[in-house]
Amino acid sequence: MLKNKKFLIIALLACIVNFLSAQTDSPYSRYGYGILRDQAVGPSKSMGGIGYGLRNSQSANPMNPASYSRVDSLTFLFDMGVTFNKGKLSDGSNSENKYNGGLDYITILIPIKKNLGLSFGILPYSSVGYKFGSTETNGSVTYLKSFSGSGGLSQVYAGLGYLTPLKGLSVGANASFLFGTIDHVRSLPAISGSGTYLSTDNTELTIKAAKFDIGLQYEMPIGKDKTLTIGGVFSPKINSKANYENLRYLYQSSNSALVQGDTIRYNGVDAGIPNTYGLGFTINKENRIIFGADVTYQQWEDVKYSSYMNDGLESKDRFNDRWKYSAGIEYIADPYDRSYFKKMKFRGGVNYSNSYLNAIDNAGNIDGYKEYGATVGFGLPIKDNIGGRISYLNLNFEYKKLKPKFSNMISEEYFGVSLNVNINELWFFRRKVE
Repeated sequence: MLKNKKFLIIALLACIVNFLSAQTDSPYSRYGYGILRDQAVGPSKSMGGIGYGLRNSQSANPMNPASYSRVDSLTFLFDMGVTFNKGKLSDGSNSENKYNGGLDYITILIPIKKNLGLSFGILPYSSVGYKFGSTETNGSVTYLKSFSGSGGLSQVYAGLGYLTPLKGLSVGANASFLFGTIDHVRSLPAISGSGTYLSTDNTELTIKAAKFDIGLQYEMPIGKDKTLTIGGVFSPKINSKANYENLRYLYQSSNSALVQGDTIRYNGVDAGIPNTYGLGFTINKENRIIFGADVTYQQWEDVKYSSYMNDGLESKDRFNDRWKYSAGIEYIADPYDRSYFKKMKFRGGVNYSNSYLNAIDNAGNIDGYKEYGATVGFGLPIKDNIGGRISYLNLNFEYKKLKPKFSNMISEEYFGVSLNVNINELWFFRRKVE
């Protein structure tokens, strides 16, 4: 047992050191904080991303910290996920395939005492990843314009969930450290007199901030064999500050010799996070069928963001209030049967949202995109050696489409595969010595 604990702790630390926040190849990640990564993990990822009303005793659910109170008093739960995506980008006449992937998240859930659970881990918040350019000619000179970006934001969190004396009511809270660096690199030609040069502009925005989530869940029976759980979450607005750095270099095109270099730094620039409201429900029938739906609202239009990032947008045009709608279902034939196949879990879901960010095209049009998603997943049971407990390998498949309003903007399709290992062990007990 002790050996297993040491192994998991070492694995956790190693994964945190190698955490990959950038899991996108979208040109839209040039704007704002990049592409948002919602906090759905484990089973909820393949149920369309629902989580506000989900109470699961077999994995942590950081979307609603009130759910931590559902943990069994003798259980240790470790959950780690990895993701691989294939993306197709198209402008109507040309298309390009992109591939990316890496570590998705790590969560741990343990009981503190009866009706009180603790969860901690690392989650993504946003991803930046893009690279594009064009070859252009000015007179007799041919040059390449190139734009690239990387990075994103991650969050290390810890939270508590408590089942109150009021029957069916659980409350909880997460405290997170939000951090990360967003990099944008732009390489353009610069012609001065008879000389031809290459100008490279490297912009970095580094963010460190505290983030909080407050959640509740109310569970009540409806009929003889069904339970309804209603959940709500509120994450207050953050008016945080960030550090900005811009490195500009001018190189001679003929021999790449550095002609000029300049560095600009500003500390305490605007980098806010919006108020977020979440409401959802699940209906659980004898732990065999679970159906639920969520709605999320984020007030991005009021968020402050640094104009130094040079995205070509004014404050009034930069962000949109974001709505996201999700629905999902899980089915298991018999959770108490000895048959392997009857313990398998089958999941599915759909979701829709509008983008919080806007982009600008070559014609000066400013708008965002609509995002459509569908998921299918399977929970493959694994017998634990101790206590007959069940761990799961969860295999999830996802399709996502980003559709802009204007036809000359980039449309994107993604096909994703994710695998998460959910370890359910009996740790918190005392052996009886005879």
